[in-house]
This record gives sequence, C-alpha cells and structure tokens, in this order.
Amino acid sequence: MGNRGYVTVFLTLILSVLLMLVVAVYSLVDLSCAKGRSAAALRSAMSGVRADYDRYLFEQYHVLFLNKNQKGEGQAGIEENVQKRLEDNLGDEYTVEDVVLNGTTGILDDDCAEFRRQVKDASAYLAADKGVDVLKEKVNGEDEALSKEDMDGLNMERDKKTKKKKGDQDPRKYTKAVNRVGVAYWILPENVTFSDYTIDAKKLPSEGKSGKTAFSVNASFNSMIRFKQEASQSGGWLESATQEGAGLIYAANCFNCLTDTVQEGTQMKMEIEYLIAGKSTDSENYKSVIDQITAIRTICNFAYILRDASKMARLSALAWSVTWYFPPAQPAIKYLLAAAWSYTEAVADVYRLVRGKKIPYLKSAETWVTDLDGLAHMDELMGDGDSEESGDESGLDYEEYLMILLAPRMNTAYYRMLDLMQINANLKAGGESDYFDLKNAITAFGVTTEVDYGGYGFRVESEIGY
Repeated sequence: MGNRGYVTVFLTLILSVLLMLVVAVYSLVDLSCAKGRSAAALRSAMSGVRADYDRYLFEQYHVLFLNKNQKGEGQAGIEENVQKRLEDNLGDEYTVEDVVLNGTTGILDDDCAEFRRQVKDASAYLAADKGVDVLKEKVNGEDEALSKEDMDGLNMERDKKTKKKKGDQDPRKYTKAVNRVGVAYWILPENVTFSDYTIDAKKLPSEGKSGKTAFSVNASFNSMIRFKQEASQSGGWLESATQEGAGLIYAANCFNCLTDTVQEGTQMKMEIEYLIAGKSTDSENYKSVIDQITAIRTICNFAYILRDASKMARLSALAWSVTWYFPPAQPAIKYLLAAAWSYTEAVADVYRLVRGKKIPYLKSAETWVTDLDGLAHMDELMGDGDSEESGDESGLDYEEYLMILLAPRMNTAYYRMLDLMQINANLKAGGESDYFDLKNAITAFGVTTEVDYGGYGFRVESEIGY
C-alpha cells in the first residue's frame, strides 16, 4: 500500500514536469508565432506606406520616389502611418509600443546612386531608336577634336585646274556681322516660344552645380591660337556616351527639347537644353546649346574643308590677296579663312537642325551648301532648309546633337533631371502641404518597432525598398 503512494507521487511529479514543459513549449511557440505574425504585419504595413509613391513622377518619369516629409509632417508622419497600419494588422491582442524609422536611402545619396539605378532600369524598355548605338553608327566613331596636324600640317598647293572665283570676299566680315546679331536668335523658328519661368537652381536638388563649361567659337576668326583652343574642346564625347548610354536614352525619352515635346504642361520647354547648360531660363539654355552645336559643326566642317583641294585652293588665293602687304601671314590667314567658311556652313547647318532636319556629321562635296559669301545669301539657303528634300536621313538631328553635348555632362545632368522633376511635380501640387522637395525623396527605408504580446515585449525590424 505504501509503495503505491510513492508511485502516485512519482507519477504526479512526472506529469507536473511534463505539463510545465508543455506549457513552456506552448508559450515559446505562441511567442514565436507572435513574432512571426508581427514581422509579417510589419512588412505589410511598410508595403502600404511604400505604395504612397508619387504617382506623377512614376507615370511621367518611370521612377518610384517616396516623400519622407508627406504633408509636411516629416519622418514622424511615416512612423505614425506604419504604426496605425501595424496595429490594424495585428489586432487587439498586440500592443505596438514604439515605431522608429531608420536606414532611409535618399535619391541624392552616394551621388544619386539610387536614381541612376532606376534610370538604368527605365532605359531598358524606352524607345530603342534614340539609343547610343544609333548615334555612334551615324558618326562612324568620329568624335576627336582637331589636332595640331589637322590645322597646321596640310599645306595644300593650289589646284591648277581651279581658278579663284571672281568676287571672292573675306568671309569674316559676314561672320562678324552675324555674331553681333546673335546666331541663336537669328535662326530661331518663328513658331518657337520660350517659357517665362525662371529656375532658382539653388533651391533645387542640383543646388546650382556648374558642371562642364560650355564652349563656342569666336566668329571674328582673327587669332589662330584662340581657334585652336576652341577646337580642342569639341571632341572626346563618344567615350562618355558609351558609359552613360542609359542616362542619354532616358533623357531623350523623358524630357522636352526644342524639336521634340514628349510631355505637355511642363514649366520649361527647353528641358534637355537645361540639362546641358544649367541656365535659369529657356532663352539662355537655348542660346548656350546653339552656340555649342555651332562650334561642333564648325569644327566638323573645318575638318572636311582642309581635305577639299578645290576649296583650299580658293582660300589660298584669297589669303594671298588679303596678306599682300605681309606675305608671311598667308598660311595662318588661309586657315582662319577656312574656319570662317566652316562657321558659315555651320550656321546653315544649325538653321536646318532647329527646323527638324538632319545634317551629316561629316560633310562631303555633295552636302556642302554655302559659298564664301554664304551668309550674304543666307536667306536663299535658309529657304532651301524648309523643303522636303532638305536634310540627310542618315545624318544627325537636333536632339542627337543634344545627346553629344549631354554625354560628358551626365554627372551634373542627373541632378538637373531631378530639378525638372521637382518643378513639374509641384506644378500639379494642390498646395504647400503637397509640395515635394526631392531632397526628402527616398527609395528604401527600415523600421524598428517594439511590440507587446501577452506581457512579453520583443523587437521587430524590417527593411523595404523599390
């Protein structure tokens, strides 16, 4: 009878221990499930917040940005939003003690690394006909600036079969006159208007970053040293275009320019021109770009004219007539006259470009249109520019020349793209509370939260991004 009592006590103790173990295991499993549920609920809550990306920027620019300062509430607004969603997901059994936003990734961080990534992704499905490969094919890899040998080593003799054209005049008198008027506005199509909007870049993501200096040619052509310096700035863009191909495709398909409007209702009309020049108004950006395209065309035309024996023979004869009082100056004057004629041809080229025509990157005798007094008769040449036959389908159009100018400036252009996005997005904003300063734009964020469940407190962390 006594042994039975010991057995009963022993079994009772065993059962008690087993029951305690079962309860402990159940508690641990329940707590583990609570943590798992909390983690899933947190991810769901964060996904809900992530869905509040700016719709306008996504639809127009194919980027996903979340405003960290929605309705002017700052970071606390997102934390409150996450907490509310988390509490709704978890139910009354859980108490959310604290929610802290951390680990945000801004679009300006690390030299716009996140924005560049999204641009690269977007460019993969944008129009292929505006790609860098097409541009490279059209220029046949010719992007080098003129060398000293190009300008000083081609001392061509006069072609005996070619006589000086009667009435040849120094073309520099025409180029100087046009330069005083201003080529950019002289060739401006009548139907083009500029926006009245003035950009204050210092208040925008770019903060007025200067970028690469604009270049041009001096139309007086009275110094060979100056022309050499100007010519040396025009090449070397092809390597940049290869490296920044995604950004160029994105810019061409998402931003307006003089000859291509990809979206309506923007503050600026000359948007790609702004990416290049960074000036505060449409008018200034247009002028800067036209001056630079004219410089490129001048150098390209100069490279051709040096190899045209007929044209160089006429220039040689004209140089002798200009320098009869000081013959040693003849070689330098010949090249300056060639540069002036190249500039004349460049003006005709750019006139056609701004009217939607195409110009071959490298000229030939068949595609050369001006004479030594070409600017004196530019009205006739410009009239030809409006004909259906004008232009070379295998040549480059205005927008492709913008890509040539943009390629070496892409580091700055990414910031200027964000400037335009911010300006246009806030044009649609309903009020000050809806203002989106892209300095507050993020593409990823983390959340740490403290949750209480049945008297047990634990921490849950998660990260999410686009």
